[in-house]
Amino acid sequence: MVAMFSLVLTGAAIWGVTNVLQRYFFRDRIVPVEVMVVATMLGASIFALAAQFVWFGVPQVSPLFWQFFVIDAVFNVALIFWENKALEQEEASIAAPILGITPIFVILTSWVMFKEFPTMWGLAGILITVFGLYVLALNRSDVGNFRSFTKPWRRLIQSRGARFALLFAIVASVALPFAKLTVLNSSPTMRTFTVFFTVAAVMWGWSVATGRWKKLDKRFFLPLFGVGLLIGLSSVLMDWGFLFGIVPYVASLKRFQIIVTTILAGVFLHEGNWGLRLIASAIIVFGILLIAF
Repeated sequence: MVAMFSLVLTGAAIWGVTNVLQRYFFRDRIVPVEVMVVATMLGASIFALAAQFVWFGVPQVSPLFWQFFVIDAVFNVALIFWENKALEQEEASIAAPILGITPIFVILTSWVMFKEFPTMWGLAGILITVFGLYVLALNRSDVGNFRSFTKPWRRLIQSRGARFALLFAIVASVALPFAKLTVLNSSPTMRTFTVFFTVAAVMWGWSVATGRWKKLDKRFFLPLFGVGLLIGLSSVLMDWGFLFGIVPYVASLKRFQIIVTTILAGVFLHEGNWGLRLIASAIIVFGILLIAF
């Protein structure tokens, strides 16, 4: 349990740093989505491949690896598309709370696939963590009555973006167990390398085929590649957690990145609502502590 906490929380903290860096390039440097995805995913995959040879030597995979990798990769390509669609077509305060409920669905999918189920304390910790994420994602002006907390769900009828967010949360809960299977049949580094390289290749191929790639501003490709190296380290550490803990715990601990993102975004990007964010962060930390039991 200590190993899982150490690996996943460290990886999640690094993920939080990369979130803020990506937000900076999106907001202040107006980097196109295709360039962001290709550069960061390529950097992450190159880091993971180098780490594979340094930490594990020549890659060794089981015969089952390739079928799980294909499923894992297809899920990740689709999830990246749906997440971006959700945030493109709906306000973040609507989409983000729905995107954040994935760990609740993971409880069911993990039990179906692995017969894994949290302890009573662990289950309480997951639910409290998700509630904290939900509060953190809401705008300050949205908090004050019960209707404000149901607003994202009431938007499902009118908003395609909200429906994309719900689709992401459900499909991600199915994808995470396959991510664990990919890791168990290879290594954390091989999973990151193969899946992220596939995402980069698919995004680049689509952009070239549509004629967009030549027109895009690629001045920041190299710095974004560097951000991708950090993303690769983050992913490897979090995937390593699958070797020491059940999927619902790993899924919940990964959300620690939101606290790091919130604090760094407030300090360096001057994003506000500090009072609400600190309260929500305390709720998340309490939930994470309960998972330890």
